Parts: sequence; structure tokens; C-alpha cells
Amino acid sequence: MYKKILVTVILSLLVASSVFADRRKYVWTYQSATTLKDHAELEFYQTTKIDLTNSWEYRIELENGLTDNLDLAVYQIFSQEENAPFKWEAFQIRMRYRFVERGKFFLDPVFYLEYRKKTDGELQDKIEAKLLLGKDFSKSNFSINPVYEYKWNHGDAMNEIGLDVGISYSPSFKLSIGLESTTRYEMINNADNKTGSYFGPTISFASGSFYYTFGYAAGLTDDSNDARARLLIGISL
Repeated sequence: MYKKILVTVILSLLVASSVFADRRKYVWTYQSATTLKDHAELEFYQTTKIDLTNSWEYRIELENGLTDNLDLAVYQIFSQEENAPFKWEAFQIRMRYRFVERGKFFLDPVFYLEYRKKTDGELQDKIEAKLLLGKDFSKSNFSINPVYEYKWNHGDAMNEIGLDVGISYSPSFKLSIGLESTTRYEMINNADNKTGSYFGPTISFASGSFYYTFGYAAGLTDDSNDARARLLIGISL
């Protein structure tokens, strides 16, 4: 009987750890993780840009682990501005690839690549690449993502570089609290350059097959919104 209880406890712990193999502790910064092979997850994002005129973005993402080191995700993106109609804005596809095993470097690296196609043919499409670097230190996590974006089609092509950084502490498996910053520097033909930068707290809670992560970040530059808030809900399938 005791052996059966022990086996049940061990299996429960293994299931819990696999269910949240890609649990997001931040809302803008990615940890250096990929979805497990043959495991799927559904994620819902709601982003609020707080300014003189507020706007909202909604993302529905389905991600699947293709191998132990490679995953693929498909997004449908919707948006709405204050006093304006709700609309389907874009389709997006994203992949992450772990090209070295964990522990080989001080920070574990994962390569991230996404492509976004606007539904309005008059708007610019985007390709974005990131290097997801991160490490767990006992109950703490540190993650940093250098970012490069390129937008093209109608109008001037735009290059954008950025940096997302998150640090968190998890007093228990269910709860994680942290701080996060995100910065983007836009370059349009070396003219009209803009810098948006944000900083604020993040909290994440896991329960059953769900996790909930919320972040609020205040704008730090003249080119930033007053603030941004994002709610992220993940469901293990």
C-alpha cells in the first residue's frame, strides 16, 4: 500500500511539472523554454494600452511541441480602439528551437522566430527574432530577451531592436511574483526614431491545468503609452 501511495505521489509530481513545462511567469519576457514533445497548450492574451485613447489587443494561441527541442504556435490576433469596432487584425506563426542542452552555458539559450501577417493589406507585415536567455536559481528565475524586428510592405521599412528583462521569485509552485521591463527602439530610415520603455510588477498563479499571469508596466519615455497591462491565461490540453 505504501509503495502504491509513493508511486502515485511521484507520478502526480511528474504530471504537474509537465503540465506547466511552459508556464509563463512574465507577460512580455519569455523564459528559455519550449513546449514538451506531443504536448499542447492554449493561451489567451489581453493587452490594454492606457493613454489618452485606450486600445486593446486580444490573442488566441495554440502551441504544440513537435520534438523535445522544437515547438510551433499559431495565433489569431484581434484588436479594438476606444469608440471603434472590434476587428480581426493579424495572423501569426511562431517557432522556438533549443539548440543546446540546458546547463551548457550560464544562461540557457532558445532561439525564437515569428512572422505576422496583417489582414489589412495596406499595413506592414513583421518578422521578429529573439534570443531567449534564462536560468532558474532555486526558487528564483532570471530571463532576458534581446529582440530584433523588421516591418515591410507599404510605407518606409522599419527596423526595431529591443530588450525584455524579467526577474521573479516563487515562494511556492502555485505562486510567482516578479518585476519586468520592456524596451523598443524604432528606426525608420534613420529618421523619426522612437523609444518606448516600460517597467512594472508581474504576478503568476497556477491551479490545476490553468495558469494566470498578469503584468502592469508604466511608460518611462515620451514615446511610451502612459501604461500597459496584460493578462495571460494558459490551459494545458
